[in-house]
Amino acid sequence: MDPNRDNPIIRFTTFWWGIGTFMIFALLFAVIWFFYHKPVVSLEDVVAKVRYETKARIQQEQTASLPRESIDAAIPAVARTLAVAKPAAVEKPDQVVPDTPTARRLAAETPATPEPPKP
Repeated sequence: MDPNRDNPIIRFTTFWWGIGTFMIFALLFAVIWFFYHKPVVSLEDVVAKVRYETKARIQQEQTASLPRESIDAAIPAVARTLAVAKPAAVEKPDQVVPDTPTARRLAAETPATPEPPKP
């Protein structure tokens, strides 16, 4: 740069020209974005639309197949049955925690040999 053209006024003017140029591009970007901006559609929203349609269809079919009056009439009978029922211990649970006394007892009771294949 020529030393005769290097002074604070020219530097100040150049700085503001740079800021102005940046602002013009920022304003141009904002205008373009404002007119052409589309809302972001996530994959979750696309899948949720199908899920909500399925949910509405199932609710409609359930409402048509089982009226509310039937449910209200069945509640007292079911409540009486549940109140009378006594809880009972499970004799042979389907899920057992490994290496516990219950698991060892069940393993000792049942044979470890597989069943022969059926013809």
